[in-house]
Amino acid sequence: MEDVKRVKKRYIPSHLSSAPPSRANAAVASQLPAAYIASKTYYDVVHHPPESTDWLNVLIAQAIMQYRDDAQINNRLILAVDEALNDGVRPNFLGPIHVTELNLGEEFPIFSSARIRPSDDIGSMRAEIDFEYNDQITLGIETQVILNWPRQAFAALPVSLVLSVVRFSGTLINPPETTTKPEKPLERYIAISSYSDFVLDMNVRSLIGSRTKLEDIPKLTDLITTKLRNIYIDKLVYPTFVKVKVPNMWEQRDKRTQERLEALTKEGDASTSELKAGAKETIEEFVKDIKDT
Repeated sequence: MEDVKRVKKRYIPSHLSSAPPSRANAAVASQLPAAYIASKTYYDVVHHPPESTDWLNVLIAQAIMQYRDDAQINNRLILAVDEALNDGVRPNFLGPIHVTELNLGEEFPIFSSARIRPSDDIGSMRAEIDFEYNDQITLGIETQVILNWPRQAFAALPVSLVLSVVRFSGTLINPPETTTKPEKPLERYIAISSYSDFVLDMNVRSLIGSRTKLEDIPKLTDLITTKLRNIYIDKLVYPTFVKVKVPNMWEQRDKRTQERLEALTKEGDASTSELKAGAKETIEEFVKDIKDT
């Protein structure tokens, strides 16, 4: 029987490396961050097929279900939206806004085809994931358009709007770090953008007037739809992005360090003031002694 103690352990290379550990580590250390991460996680950013995100869909659906249940308690969501629409400065031609209908739907967003791909920037990579949301999210409001000529509040025109989002789909991305550098030192977040080929289908029902009512005006529908699409483009379509903050493990420590520095600075200022006061008294006593002599 072969003595186990005398058998030398053989190096078995991984499926991504054919060099001994020392050489592989040296080679990886000289790589760019994206290549380093890909090599350590065994991910081929060029040939790796898109992955399913069924587990993520289930987690997101559970969170959305909880939010929907919480929103129904004492109509808190309707009250919150009503308050948000009426806070701030409204145009003088627009009356108070009342929320008449709010429905968060019954379906859930479906994410799919998650993948990591090389970025246009050398040494960078980006994450991509497709999403599809087909439902009927509805917001209904009532307000008044106020005519301020020939005098203030001369007339008021009732306006009723019901906006429904029926389809929303596209691709979310995590842009490369070179285009999303933090503005503040040590600021940590995940940047999320969207490609410009998104789909946003909406239905707008409108009713204007009291006696003679105008229903579903096409120009008003186009105006609202275009405005909402432009908001999404300005806020989320690449190269713009939103920040999802991640925990900073050094935040509390840095805060305590800053507080200590400020306290030491105050103590130093106080000590300096006391020294100046003592020196002033000593000089005054010295001058007085000279005068007395």
